[in-house]
Amino acid sequence: MLRTNPNRLEISRKNGMKSPYSLYLVMPALIVYTVLFILPAAVGIVMSFFNAKSFTLSKWTFAGWRNYQNVFEDPYISVAITNTLTFSIVTTIGKMVLGMSLALFVNKKFRGTQYMRTVFFLPAVLSNVAVGLVFRSMMHPNGLINQALLAVGLESMKQNWLTDPNIAIFSCAFVEIWKWSGYTMVIFLAGLQSIDTTYYEAAEIDGASPWQRFCNITMPLIMPAFNNALVINIVGGLKVFDLVQTLTKGGPGSATSVFGTLIFSSFSNGNYGRGCAASVILTIFVILIAVPTNQFISRKEVEA
Repeated sequence: MLRTNPNRLEISRKNGMKSPYSLYLVMPALIVYTVLFILPAAVGIVMSFFNAKSFTLSKWTFAGWRNYQNVFEDPYISVAITNTLTFSIVTTIGKMVLGMSLALFVNKKFRGTQYMRTVFFLPAVLSNVAVGLVFRSMMHPNGLINQALLAVGLESMKQNWLTDPNIAIFSCAFVEIWKWSGYTMVIFLAGLQSIDTTYYEAAEIDGASPWQRFCNITMPLIMPAFNNALVINIVGGLKVFDLVQTLTKGGPGSATSVFGTLIFSSFSNGNYGRGCAASVILTIFVILIAVPTNQFISRKEVEA
């Protein structure tokens, strides 16, 4: 049990010194973060420069930049990058638009508001693997979606949602949008509820239309929430793996191969060094896109 010395604390206060005991409170969290995040990341960076077929250090041989070169020489790398960017762009736009629409809807006071918020947010707490398995069944050529279209007379809209190379990546993006739009809604809703209603009352008196109120009051004042949601969705889209792996495993062919599945294939083949190199490349890729985006949007933030 940690004991404090009252005289020591009193002297610290008089001298303007902070109590050293706050450090003890954060130490457990720092230790857990270091062991589970910092240490594995450091080991991964080091391993990316070795030919590592196992985690036995004696079997590692130095490879230099060869693993990184192999990643860029992979015949599927261009397809993986294209699909990753396509997936990220489509899902980010979809989640931002749908999330904003849902936030504006549930921000109004009506009977059942809390229920609707829960329903919209619920998919975000579901397992990606479980969601992928359910939608893989629903998007089967004879699955629920095509059967429903057939039942309502829209047979012409039936598609091979996950086996057609032209639309498979967009089908995966649809599932991602369905799952995470509610989470984006919560971020926007927090921003909307922080806006003082007097701004809207003054705008109504001046005769501003709903669209003018949205553009000139709502958007500028929720820009911090918009920035957070945008960066989170971009990073989530670029790092996608489990949902695509569950739905299509990167197929048909390489139609839905993303950077995450490329990394997984390296690890599954026992080439840990190359897998770590691909992970480092993905991290740099994410940073180069997310950081400038965050800085650009931050400049547009205003104080209420």
